[in-house]
This record gives sequence, structure tokens and C-alpha cells, in this order.
Amino acid sequence: MVWETFVNVYLPVVLERLVELLNAPAVNPEMGWIVAPLVLTLVLMTFYFGKYTEEELGWNTAVGNSIVLLFVSIDLLRYLFHLTEPGSILNYQDEWVKALISLGVVAEGITLLLSSFFKALPKHFTFFICSPLPVNLQAYVAIAIVYTDIPFDLATLVAALLLFFILLVSVTLIKILEHVLLVKLEQTKEIELEEERRLLEEKKKKIIAEEKQLRKIKKRLKV
Repeated sequence: MVWETFVNVYLPVVLERLVELLNAPAVNPEMGWIVAPLVLTLVLMTFYFGKYTEEELGWNTAVGNSIVLLFVSIDLLRYLFHLTEPGSILNYQDEWVKALISLGVVAEGITLLLSSFFKALPKHFTFFICSPLPVNLQAYVAIAIVYTDIPFDLATLVAALLLFFILLVSVTLIKILEHVLLVKLEQTKEIELEEERRLLEEKKKKIIAEEKQLRKIKKRLKV
């Protein structure tokens, strides 16, 4: 009964909210200026760690990723301030939910920055929450809510979690596929190099044999 209620009532709402999150840049193209670097960073870091699978994120990178949230929060506060012309601090009162979300991003960015800087939390936990996917996705969801009329409610939170798991699976598959392809490419190169070595060795042996044959011919001619 609970499962049927979830499937028939809550799931369509969550899926609709998920579509709204994904469609947010089309609703307000202005957010594309700040979303584009987030997407580009996520893509590049995905391929980077797909190639160098043995590398960890690193404390310095964790600090850098935390700063991303601060930059995003500054842009969100800027956007709210300029909702009217001229800009007004009263916009934070009128859009208090969006203002709280922006301040929440500020608080999270500072918390992650300090915890990473002072290495206050366990390494693997810090590296996960400060990795590009969690940081950039949180930033994206906050941007989508502030820049559009997507409500900040339970459906949005569940849709964000669903989007996180979808991206997590996608990123993981991309890394695995890239690693497999790179391994096969490396194996192919090694086979080609081994074949080149074999051919060179055969040529070397052939040249040596020809030189021996020439020496024999010279000796015969001298006789």
C-alpha cells in the first residue's frame, strides 16, 4: 500500500521536479554563466580521475572545491540584490527563502573550507563531500532554486538526491569505461612496440648474416 502510494502519488511529483531542475538553465539562461564552469569542472575531473584511478582528491583540492561554494553563494546574493532596478537589500526580505538558501551555501562553503584546511574530519569522508560531484550538484540545485521558481520543498530535495545518484552512477561508469579503454590502448601500444622490437631484431640478425656472408665471399676472392 505504501509502495503503491509512493509510485502513484509521490514519484510523478519527484520526476516532474527532476525535469524542472534539469530544465532550469532553459527557463533562465542567465544562470548558464555560472552553471557552465560547474559542468565543465565536473566533466574534466571525471575524465582526470578516470585516467589516474590511483590518485586521491587531495586536501588542497578539497579546499579549492569548498571555495567554489563561496563563489556560487556570492553570485546568488548578487542575483537577489539585483532582482529590482536599482538593486535593494530589501530583496533579501522579499525573497527570504532564496536568501536563506544562499546563506546556507555560504555556511556550508565556510564549514567545508575550514574542515578541509585544518583536516578536522576523516580524510575519505572529507574527500567525498568535497569532491566535484557533491559540491557542484549542491551548487547547481541552489542556483536553480534561486534563479527560477522551483520551490524548496521535500520533492526538490528528493529530486536532487535522485539526480545525485543518477550522476554518481554515470560518472562511475564513465570512469570505468575510460579506464578500460586506456588499458586496452596501452596494451595495444605495448603489442605494437613489441612487434617493432621483433622486426628490428629480425632485421639486425639479417644484416649480421649478410655481413658474415660478405666476409666469406671476400675471403674466397682473396684466395
